[in-house]
Amino acid sequence: MSLMKAPLAVVLATALSLPSAAFAAQPAGSPDPASMSEEDKMNHAKNLYGEADAAFQSGDFATALSKFEEAYNYYAPSLHLFNFNIGAAAYELGDCAKAKTAFQRFLDLVPDHPERGTAQEKLIEIERSGCAQPAAATTAPPVTTTTTTVVEDDDDAPLLTSKKDEREEASERERDEKDAKKTDPLFLTGIILTSVGGAALIGSGISVALARGKANRLADLASPGPTGFPDGNYSDDEVFNLDQTRLPGNNAATIGLLVGGAVITGVGVGLLVVGLKRQKAKRAKLGDKNAAAPAPHLTGIGPALLPGGGGASASVRF
Repeated sequence: MSLMKAPLAVVLATALSLPSAAFAAQPAGSPDPASMSEEDKMNHAKNLYGEADAAFQSGDFATALSKFEEAYNYYAPSLHLFNFNIGAAAYELGDCAKAKTAFQRFLDLVPDHPERGTAQEKLIEIERSGCAQPAAATTAPPVTTTTTTVVEDDDDAPLLTSKKDEREEASERERDEKDAKKTDPLFLTGIILTSVGGAALIGSGISVALARGKANRLADLASPGPTGFPDGNYSDDEVFNLDQTRLPGNNAATIGLLVGGAVITGVGVGLLVVGLKRQKAKRAKLGDKNAAAPAPHLTGIGPALLPGGGGASASVRF
């Protein structure tokens, strides 16, 4: 089994005050928590966490589990984030029952944390695999005596109120909410294409201005000068290139930029509309309160006049 490359770093801050139930006996030689101050116990818990983290990184999950439990159960019972580390180490060891209990306690005692989704997913995997279920007995032992079950006092252990179906629904709901908050890929693509198309249309306007300047230059060279003859000489390489190469190339670039820009802009706007509709549908499906809030939408598109040429403009309201 593989849960993660490294255990979650424990945040040493008191979130709840409920003490934890013991998972294992305190190792011999460990300092007695009853004789330690709160600061000393917290410092010792930090040291144990560092040792457990190093063991986990090196693949010694048994040692990591033992030290995580010792730190949590005896020195820092209010740091319920330790349950996630305990669950991770137990899962790597194949102890699904202990991992299930630890992940459940993490979800019950740490109501707001980025790793809740991971814990819920691992619980779903454990439930579906059935690895936490006790092995079925081949033969039932005969009942020969009447026994009285003594229930140990477990008042210190917090109640695990979360149910399997509730966790699965919560996990799916969290994933759906994350997907709904993500920007739709079609919307992003539409923004890019609209920007590229708009830039091409602006470029076509600039190209028109440049072509007009070249045409005016040729007209001036062809006009009679003070001597009564044109100032330009068609046999001159500069005049010839201006008339036969540069001006036609400029005109071709103008047409290409105008047509290409219009097509790309049209496709981009279409993708913007589709992407916005898809995002709105996802939010409406989840019953998002913000689904009815104003969303970015296209309000208009049309030609625009530019100095020396023309282009196109699009307006989006947020």
